[in-house]
Order: sequence, then structure tokens, then C-alpha cells
Amino acid sequence: MARSDDTQPRTLNDSENPLKTIKLTLLALSVLSIAACAGKPPEQVAKVVPPPTDMTLDELNVAIDNGVKLQNEKGEEMVCRKEAKTGSRLARETICMTKAEWEKVSDESQRNTQKNMRLGKIPHGT
Repeated sequence: MARSDDTQPRTLNDSENPLKTIKLTLLALSVLSIAACAGKPPEQVAKVVPPPTDMTLDELNVAIDNGVKLQNEKGEEMVCRKEAKTGSRLARETICMTKAEWEKVSDESQRNTQKNMRLGKIPHGT
């Protein structure tokens, strides 16, 4: 049997090739996803709440842990730190002061340490 010219191998065009269509769709979705992720996320503004006078220490600690920013009566932001409680190995206490007050405490501590070192009052372990 002789073959006619119209029985040549058939090639699929783009619309008939489902694998190529799926690949193009996935590529388009990937590009859109990357473009969506590249945008700048909205900034989260921390809540600034003046401390109520009837707040317990536990409630204050929970609020601080949840990112609530405290202000003093003058509207200055308070910075709270959990410090080791004197006389205990495990107990911690929360101390809240303004940034300026924390800097003042740090400066005083450094001055006292330098003064004691100059005078030779270096504590020795016993």
C-alpha cells in the first residue's frame, strides 16, 4: 500500500498540547505569586496605652509581653525590662523607666565602677 502525502506525522499546536498549557499556566501563576510577595508588607503600629492606675503587676507583664507600649504621665515612652531580683537566683522583677532614666542609671553605674577601680575597691570573690 502506498501512503498518500496527507498521512505525514501530525504535530500539535499550542492549544492542543495540554502539557505545554499547564506549564504556561504554572509559570504565569508563579510570576504573579512572586510579584505579590515582593510588595512591602504593611507596617504594624505598636499600640501606645497609658498605664491605668488599677493594673496589677501580672496584667502589666502580660501587656508588655504582647507588645503594648507604655507612657508615663508626661507622654514619654516607657521601656520595661525584667531584671534579676536582688537576693534571689530565680525571681525576676519588671522595672519600667524612660529611655533617659535608663541612660542615667547606666551612666551612674559606669561612673561608680570606674571610681571604685581607681580607688582600688575591687571586690574579690570569697
